[in-house]
Amino acid sequence: MRVWDGRATARITGDSGEGVDVRAVRRWVRCEVERLGADRLDLADVDLMVDEVATNALRYTASKRPGGGVRVAVLTAVHRVRVEITDDGGAASLPVVKVVAADAWAECGRGLAMVSCLSDCWGFEVGDGDGRPVTVWFEVARRDGT
Repeated sequence: MRVWDGRATARITGDSGEGVDVRAVRRWVRCEVERLGADRLDLADVDLMVDEVATNALRYTASKRPGGGVRVAVLTAVHRVRVEITDDGGAASLPVVKVVAADAWAECGRGLAMVSCLSDCWGFEVGDGDGRPVTVWFEVARRDGT
């Protein structure tokens, strides 16, 4: 069992009934990762993975509805950082890494493949309750300073 030293959580919703802006999710995660200690992390990779996971939540679940949102958590330990993004449920399918399409210019289908490549580990958990919300998480190890 992993022990987390730091933890920050928030529910991020859109302004004035608008949908959630992925940039707001990314900014919040970046701020908390830095506050909790971002040393020895590639923050650009963390930003990209947050964009991909949040975009999926907002594209395929009830989180995209007016008043919808995502719950975000950042957890830190001595050697790693974990980011969790939980949608509002209602997805027709579960997250899966797709085989990269033969079309090099396709705009969909690569998000979780990138998360899989850039993170040290990732996964998802299906919650109970209305619409069965899904939490997609990824972890990034802090790199040696050498």
